[in-house]
Amino acid sequence: MGAQNLPLERSWWIGNIIFAILYGIELCMFFMSTYLFLNGSRPIKSKYFCIAFSGTLLILITIAMACNLIFCQMMWIEHRDIEGGPVAYFNTNIAAWYNTLGTAADVAANILGDGLMLYRCYVFWSTCYIWVVMFPGLLFLASSTMGIIATVQSGLPGGDFFKGTTTNFTTSWLALTITFNVVATSLIIGRLVSVIHNMRDILSRSRAQVYRGVIVLLVESALPFTLLGIGYLGTYVCDAPEALAFAGVWGAFVALSPQAIILHVAMGSVWSKGPAPDDGTVIFPSELGTLSKKEVDSTDSLP
Repeated sequence: MGAQNLPLERSWWIGNIIFAILYGIELCMFFMSTYLFLNGSRPIKSKYFCIAFSGTLLILITIAMACNLIFCQMMWIEHRDIEGGPVAYFNTNIAAWYNTLGTAADVAANILGDGLMLYRCYVFWSTCYIWVVMFPGLLFLASSTMGIIATVQSGLPGGDFFKGTTTNFTTSWLALTITFNVVATSLIIGRLVSVIHNMRDILSRSRAQVYRGVIVLLVESALPFTLLGIGYLGTYVCDAPEALAFAGVWGAFVALSPQAIILHVAMGSVWSKGPAPDDGTVIFPSELGTLSKKEVDSTDSLP
């Protein structure tokens, strides 16, 4: 085995190890949020939607991880003695059905997560300037289209998700989905900051803290996904072996970031069974566009 192949194999191995750790966190968050929803006071339709959405993300990320592990087994165990070693098998079979299936599952999870982000953006802006949502909406459609095309391209004979064939759609997909998340998160945060500023005279300190908590939550959930996506895009464009590690970690956050939002919503729905929270509990307001003093005291969770 040539020493020049070690960085790629090491990157692939590290990426899968971290993916497995993050998958365990995703699994715990899913069961925690499901338990909280089932024992909370949210409307039945709303809680079951959240559970179904979380379950779909978990299924997709499970498929992605399982396909990665199958590829690892085929590469390092079943066919390790082929001419050129594991890296030769990796390069030759990058378009294998199980690898394409894993890619499709990750792209589907990304589309679902971005869709949830777009819905949240719509909720925060729909009561005032709904046209603001048009730009992130177009970015969402473009990134989803590029992701689907890149997946189909990678499954064609001789296809390669990491290098493309004649045209590399993966770069466009990564750039668009990262841009979408930055824009959508910024719009939501901007709307919250505007509401806090414009209604500072009637917002109680505890309620203002709730909205600030939403801002912190959005930043905490979006920042790792965005930074890892930028790292993945940079190493991918440079054709660096580290791109494989970033692909694994970023692929896990495709489901982990929206799951973190859903878990906090579940926690808020359970705490709302008692008196109105005064501790900064994160609750997503359903109508921030036309808040009156009466409405300030009544918030609801997404979706």
